[in-house]
Order: sequence, then C-alpha cells, then structure tokens
Amino acid sequence: MATLNAGTVLTPEERLARRRLILRDAASLLTLFLITVVIFLLTLLLYRSFENHRQTLGLRWKARGEAALQAGNPVQAIDALRSALAYTPDRQTEIELAMALAQAGKTVEATAYFNTLLESAPGDGVINLQLARLAAKKGDEPLAIHRYQAALDGTWEGNGYDRRREVRLELVNYLLSRKEYNSARTQLLIAASNAPDDPQIKDQIAATMEKAQDPTDALSLYRAVSARRDAPLAAFEGAGRTAFNLGLYRVANAYLSRALSHPGAAALPPAERAADQYMVDTASHILLLYPDLNLPARSRAERILYIRKVARDRLSACTTSNPAAAPKLSAIVSRWDQIPSVLTVPQLEQQPDLENSILQLAWDTETGTVQYCGPPSGDDALLLRIAQNPGAVEQE
Repeated sequence: MATLNAGTVLTPEERLARRRLILRDAASLLTLFLITVVIFLLTLLLYRSFENHRQTLGLRWKARGEAALQAGNPVQAIDALRSALAYTPDRQTEIELAMALAQAGKTVEATAYFNTLLESAPGDGVINLQLARLAAKKGDEPLAIHRYQAALDGTWEGNGYDRRREVRLELVNYLLSRKEYNSARTQLLIAASNAPDDPQIKDQIAATMEKAQDPTDALSLYRAVSARRDAPLAAFEGAGRTAFNLGLYRVANAYLSRALSHPGAAALPPAERAADQYMVDTASHILLLYPDLNLPARSRAERILYIRKVARDRLSACTTSNPAAAPKLSAIVSRWDQIPSVLTVPQLEQQPDLENSILQLAWDTETGTVQYCGPPSGDDALLLRIAQNPGAVEQE
C-alpha cells in the first residue's frame, strides 16, 4: 500500500479500513480495562474476605482467652490471647495477655510486657495497677506503693471515679498486710471524703477502718450511715461494735439494740447474732453498775460501795491464791488500808473526793490483779472493762 501523505484523499475503502482499525484497538483497550477492573474487584473482595476472616478468628480467640482468664485458667488464656494477637493486634488484648502471664506466675515476663506497654502510655491506670500488683507480689514495697499511686493518678476508661476508689482500697489492704497502719488510715480518710452517698460503700470503708485500728473514724462513719432513713443493718452493727470496743457502752447499747430489732437481724448467722446479743447484755450490765455522775447522790453512793466490795474481794482472792503476787500488789493493798473499813451510804454521799478515790483504786485494782491472777469473771470482768476507759462509759 502506498504511503499516505498529508492532504492525501482517502478512498472509501481506506476510510472504512481505518475506522475498523480504530474500533478494534478501542475494543482491545476496553477489554483490557474491564479485565483490570474485574481483577481489582476480585482482589479487593478476596482481601476484604481475608481481613474479615482474620477479624473473626481474632475475636474468637480473644473471647476464648478472656473466658479462660475469668475461669482462672491463665495458661489456656495465654495460648488463646497470643493466637488472637497473631490475627488482630490490639492493645487491650496485649494487656489481657500480660495479665494472664501474671496470673500464671510468669512474673518476669509479665512485668516486661507491662513495662513495654507502659512506655507508650505512662499514665494508663490499668497498666500501673498491674505493675503495682506484681511489685507487691515480689515484696518490693516502695515500687508497689509508687505504682499504686500512679494508678490513682492515671487515666481510666469508663467510670474512673469508681475504679480509683477500688484501687485506693486495694492499696489500703496492701498497706494493712504490711502493718503500715498510719498510711492505711490516711488513704481511708481520703476514700471516705470522696465516697459517694452509698451506704454499702461507706460501710465497706468503715469496716476497713476497723482493720486499720481506727475505730474512732469508723464509728463516725457508721453513725453517719445509720442516720439515714434506709440505713442498712451493717451500719447499726458496726456502730455498736466499734463503740463497744472504745468503751462507749451507752452508745454501743443503743446501736446494738437497734441492730437486733432490725428487720434483717433474723437472717444473721447465729454466731453473729449471738455476738451482738453478748455486747448488748454486757453494755447493759455495765451501765447498771457504773456510778454515773448524773445519778441521784444516793444511787451513786450505793453503786460505789458495791464496786468497793467487788474490787477488794478480787484483791484478797488474788493475793491468797497467788502469794507471789502479794509483794507486787502491796502498794494497792496499802491504798485500800487508807480507806475507812466501815462506810455507809449517807457518809459517802457527803464525800465526793472519797468517792473518786475509791473508784480510782477499784480501777487500779482490776487492772493490777489481772497481771498476776489472770482474766477476771463476773462483775470483776465488767469493772475491768470500765477501768480501761472510765470516762467513756456514759458518753454519747
């Protein structure tokens, strides 16, 4: 075919051939484009299917791991969570894996894992809490307390307010296990001041205060809860119990009596109910024995004379049964010798200084004889209780 030059006029046959060539090339290009689109779509579908399958497998293994962790099977949880991470890397799954390692006793590996996670989120409350537990398990008290504090200051997902309170109470229990009572009391006071208006939470804090040897603050919290209209039984029991241990027998008698008449008292375990009844009975007897200043002068004098008799009998019985105690109690014997051997109620009514002297000597007798003759019984046991804090008996 002759070469076409510019301006050359094509014959109809040549124009038709050129049009067919263009159409054939366009069809080829369109076919290639459609094939490319189909391949792209197939690849995209396959990729998405693969990713969905990976996500499904990852979630499935994660669910298995979490279930094993909750069921107390950390070894099984470790395998499942590692499989989950192989399919779908996720920070929460990494934390759960580290927790499983800790529960399985792999302390070193768990610590390293948590420390790695902490580098990217130093303020994470969960990670700091887990590191605190691991440090406590290893006996590293300074590090444990540091991590607990970091957890308290850290960030939490969800209700951080409640989680921080739980962490603080966990720190308190750790401090109590280390007999760090002063530090525990400080944390408890913070917890009490930040506690929501929830009787159960406040009762829990008050009960922990008792363990921290802080009955005074525990009593204040119990009394505040018991003043509510819907006060739980535990608040009355706690107030009565702490008051009894503090020697506040009038307060104890009032709260424990309310506890025993509470609708829920019938469901108390027999031992607990018996303990409450014992404290009520003891407090009632002490209040009948104690010579309150608000009593009529005659009644007060009668009670003091009875206390005088009980205490002197206790001293005599102690020195008789244990002669070795006599020299050690000679000072108390000499003080009794200075008290008139014969006293009447009218005489004592007129001598308030003598009344106070007899009472102080009775308290000293009870606390002195117990060292050499063992715990007393009967009214002597009641007088010994009074002697430990005489001014608290009638306080309200």
